[in-house]
Amino acid sequence: MKTRLRWIGIWVAALTIASGLGGGCLADFRLDISESQRDQLKALASNTRDRTGREREALRRARMELLKAYSTYDIDEGKVKTACDKIAAAQLSLLNIHLDNEIALRDILTADQFKAFREMMRRHMRDPQMLVLAPPEEAVLDRLPDKQMLDSLGIPAGKRKRLDATFKNTKAIEGLRASTKQLLDMYSNYDLDSAAARKLIDRIHRTQSYLLMLQRFRQREIRRALTEDQFKKLQEEIAKRLSDHSPRPYDRRNRNFERKP
Repeated sequence: MKTRLRWIGIWVAALTIASGLGGGCLADFRLDISESQRDQLKALASNTRDRTGREREALRRARMELLKAYSTYDIDEGKVKTACDKIAAAQLSLLNIHLDNEIALRDILTADQFKAFREMMRRHMRDPQMLVLAPPEEAVLDRLPDKQMLDSLGIPAGKRKRLDATFKNTKAIEGLRASTKQLLDMYSNYDLDSAAARKLIDRIHRTQSYLLMLQRFRQREIRRALTEDQFKKLQEEIAKRLSDHSPRPYDRRNRNFERKP
């Protein structure tokens, strides 16, 4: 679970001071830092939090646009491309915001302060999962339709075999995990090679874009395999499943998620 959380976190700049550093946290900040450093950390936290929030919202809206575009039997490729472009742009922005934050943090703190600061952040992050958003291949939508749903539709064997083949994105996801782990390991060291980090970000983003392309291919194959009536039935089942996985609102006051009544 820990590895999975670290992997997801990189997509939304989780574990940055923007997400975990608030007034209460700074009050407990017992490092030997100057008042100027303290003010700079507060400013950095505010700036990164605002930038990350804007991109998260842009990503959420783009994913909803893509979901809507995929909800009809006849796909509007123009709307799909627009939504995918927005998703890719937000994903890249989040990766770059994380890097900007890491660079700025090193400009403020000494090596010893940085080490102690990261340890303090680790202690305050009691539930890292609450600060992350799942990437596309981890979202519920991208795991649907699942085998149970497809079995219920009675798809002919030949079409079903072709459709099942579109689920094969394991190699891309494994590469994404490896690149992300490498980037996170790089961020854990005070001596950060920003040029190398940007190369890794480019690799991660290219894989993100590739996974979006695979998703588009899969959506086309679903419509080749299903009649319009079967597709409508499938959409009803997906809507039910998504309603069971609706996101929980984030309560900043206690840094926890709360279920709506």
